[in-house]
Order: sequence, then C-alpha cells, then structure tokens
Amino acid sequence: MTKIIELCPNERLLNPNFEKYQFCNEEISIEIEKQLEKEVLHVELSPSQESWLEARLFALHNHLFLNPFDESCWFVDKTGVVWRFTKAGNLEKIHTLKPLSESQPKYNPSIGFASNEITAISNGGKNLEFLIEDSQNQPFIFDDVDSGIIMDVQHIKENSSLIVSIYSVVEFETKKSSRLTLLTYSYKKDEGSLPILSLFRKQILKVKGTVEYIYVEKNGNYFHTASQDPVVFEHDSLHPIEKEQESRSAQEIKIPKYCWSQDEDSLTVWLKIPDKCSNIPAKVDVNSTKISVGMKDVILIEGDTQHKLESNLATWKTKDDTLEIELTKSESGLMWSELLKGDTGGEFLPNEALTEEIHSRLAHLCSDQPAKAEQPVMGFNAEQLEECDLAGRENVLQRVDMTTHSTSNISMLGSSNCILFTQKIQTGQMLCLRHDHDGCVWVTKQSDDENWDPEHVWTFPGFGYVVASKTNNKFCISPPNGSFVAIVEHTRHAFIYQKPENDAAIAKQRIIDFKSRTLPILGAAGFDKYFIVLTKDRLYRFRVY
Repeated sequence: MTKIIELCPNERLLNPNFEKYQFCNEEISIEIEKQLEKEVLHVELSPSQESWLEARLFALHNHLFLNPFDESCWFVDKTGVVWRFTKAGNLEKIHTLKPLSESQPKYNPSIGFASNEITAISNGGKNLEFLIEDSQNQPFIFDDVDSGIIMDVQHIKENSSLIVSIYSVVEFETKKSSRLTLLTYSYKKDEGSLPILSLFRKQILKVKGTVEYIYVEKNGNYFHTASQDPVVFEHDSLHPIEKEQESRSAQEIKIPKYCWSQDEDSLTVWLKIPDKCSNIPAKVDVNSTKISVGMKDVILIEGDTQHKLESNLATWKTKDDTLEIELTKSESGLMWSELLKGDTGGEFLPNEALTEEIHSRLAHLCSDQPAKAEQPVMGFNAEQLEECDLAGRENVLQRVDMTTHSTSNISMLGSSNCILFTQKIQTGQMLCLRHDHDGCVWVTKQSDDENWDPEHVWTFPGFGYVVASKTNNKFCISPPNGSFVAIVEHTRHAFIYQKPENDAAIAKQRIIDFKSRTLPILGAAGFDKYFIVLTKDRLYRFRVY
C-alpha cells in the first residue's frame, strides 16, 4: 500500500526574520583559469528533436559533472577525451572514449559516479563505458545501450551489482514522453583477478512530463524520482509488468481529493460530488480546528486544520457536480501551507491577486544593488511569478520498489512546491523545494522498509522569489554543505547567494560578470569554498569563501 508523506519543513530551520540578500561589491576573483586543449563536446538539437521535453533537456544540460566522493569535476571534449579537474586544481586526462560511429550522438555526453573507484560514462550515443580502478585501466564497454543521459549510478555491495539509470525522450502514441531505463550489471571481483561486468536486468519506465532526478538507494531495493507525473513501468526483464494495473494506479494517484485556495482572511475549498450523492444535501461540520464534510454515508474530507478557523462563519453551496465551501481564518494575514494536517490529497490553487501583493512585499529580496536608506528595489512582474509557480510544475516525489514495481511512498508536491535544484551527495540525493518564498533543502535517504522520510536539512530564505526574478537562469548550484547557492545564466553572469547565519536578517549576494569572454556557459559546480564554471574552451575556479 502506498504511504503518502507530507514534506513539512522543520520550523526551527526557517528564518522569519530574514529581509533580503544585500548586494556586496566584494570581488570574487578567478583563482584558477585553465585553457582547454580542445573545446567541450556540445551537441545541438537535431531536426527530429522538436519537443519541449527535448529542448529543455538540451538547453539545461550541465556539461560539468561533480564527483561527490572526491570533489573533482569531469567533462568530455570534442575528441572524446575525458578530463578531471581535481580539488588541488589540476586538470588531468583520464580516458578516451571509444570512437563514435558515423552517425552523430543523439544526446550530450554524461558521467555518473557510483563511488570514488567506479565511474560510468555515456558518449550520448549507444556506448556506455565503465571505468573501474582495479581493472588495470581497461574500461568495460557496452555498445548496445539505449541513447540517453546518465542520471545516477549506484554500487550495490550487498549483491555485488551496479545499477545505471538513463534518461531519454521517446515518442509514444504520437506524443513525446520521458523514459527512464534502469540497467543492472553483475559486478564480480575475485581477489587477484580482474573484475567481471555483465548485464542481467533491464527495466524501462515511462513518465509523461519531465524528470528532475532519479536516485537508486544503496540497498538496491528502491529508487526515488522527482517528476511531473508518476512513473509507470513498461518492461522488466526479470519480472513481468501488469500494465493495466500500473496505469490505473498512476491515474488514481494523480486525481486530487479536493482543491483549495486562500487569501489573507479566508479559504475556499472545492470538492467533487460523487455521482451517487448528486441529490443528497451536504453535511459540513466546522469547528475551530477540524473540518468534516460528508454526504449521507460518504466522507469527502475530514481532518484537523493547520490553523484555527471561525467555526460560525463557514458557508457552502453546490454548483453542478462541485461543492464549494468558504471558511474564515481565525487569524487574518496568516498564510497556510496546507489545509489539513498531514493530508497531501488536495491540490493548492494560488490566488492571483494575493500572489501579486506578496510579490510587491518581497521584491527587495532580489535587489542587485547595495542597500541604502530609502533605496528603491527591483520589482517583479506577474508573468515571472506565473512562470515560476504555475507553468507545468505539478511535481511528484515517488519512492518505488524495484521488485514489485509498486510505489511505497509518494508526496504530491503540486504547483506551490516547485523544484529549484537537485544534487547527488555521498549520503543520498539533495533536493531543494520552494516552500512559500523560501528554498527548503531536503535529503532523500534510504531505508529497508516503507518508513522513508526525507529530511529537511537547511533553508535558503527568500530564494524561491529570487529564482522567480531571474529570466535567463540556466543552472542552480549548491555545494554539499549548503554554504551558498548560485544561479548561473546562459551567458555572462552568475549570482552567488550566501546562506544566512541562524536568524540573520541579511545575507550577502555577489555577482560574477564574465563579460563577453566566456560565451556560452556550458557547466557549473560548487564545493564548500569554490565555484567552478565551464565554457566551451576554458575552465574557471572562483574562491567564494
């Protein structure tokens, strides 16, 4: 049975006193600059790749791959040479990929790290190569792999296997969809002999929208994804797929039990009336901390409210097949993050008038100018907010059993909790979600059962509105320790936002201006003290702290 989880931020990690990111004109100087021997391998869209999914995948591809196990960064140049930029600042030639066939690769090259000793590399075509430290520099090459981008590589020590997840875009019933391919390799290593690698399982999953990340847990029993639609299994070479059952489950997950909205004084709730209750009056019980709505013997919603209500001011009406309920907040101006405590069955619908008002109040968070007395601040426009908050951002966080194909845990993130960035770390996957106007960073770890709860580890206050104000952002980067977060544009600029200390009201914002020498920006990565940028022919390291 699927367990619904609620991502409720730890209030101790929120900063209600935060006011703004104040521009600081301290120069972030270039500590290291490397001229590349050959330009970075950068593949453009082909004429057949005309969908929005493919355009997004190519436009936001990060050509600089961070190894979380040794703080190095890797990339591939036009000749297929794989380079590693070390923590010490050295640029090393690691490997040369197998030459491509006459047909050009379909995707950009990608690299994934299972450990400090095991690396998987795709040239963007059908070649997948493994670099294993104790294989005497002999790569393992598989040349019949579906084209795509490596999303994750995991070494499962318990059963001596490697699991590689690959993301691609395919056509399904005349429409483009996302595809996730999980390849499980048997990894045998006897003392005194070379490792043996062989494919023994292939799984294919379909997703209608985009996929932000996939992470395979180190126990090899589960994986989790953040995507715009629940994942659906299409194929498993070891276990057959019950397609009708899986499709039905995915549809059931997507349908919200109710929708709700709010302004400063009230809340509105909409519920669909079941067909068998179309002529039955609704029974609505509202007290200061609880709501119960039913029709005859059918309970539509029931539970404790997040905050207090004025119980004697509730009204409701029916129209067609919808029941609309108006509730009055006990505390005017208090914004609710959920209607019922711990209930993720509803969908929040933003109030446009309220949204514009909040924008005007919080616009100062994104000022690129030093703070002065009575200083004017940079504002927002409604188009930027709608693009950030509403446009196609109905994200779902899932944890899936790899054997039974069932979803063990799910969180319906909705449109209000859009994903700001993700990053693999040594202990799991880092995921930054927008919560109100903040950016809350979660770590999705692993468990041996269904008791799986992502942990809220830190917060970038006001960062949700900062992202909404940027119209040219390409990458959003944060180091594993969360000391800063960076927004990198397609050209010229990178904005560095320092994580404020404790309950500080102000944090630093600094700007890196590359001018015209680094067009275009192809990759970026962050470490505890450093920020690294890759262009088509140069690599830069900046010292942030």
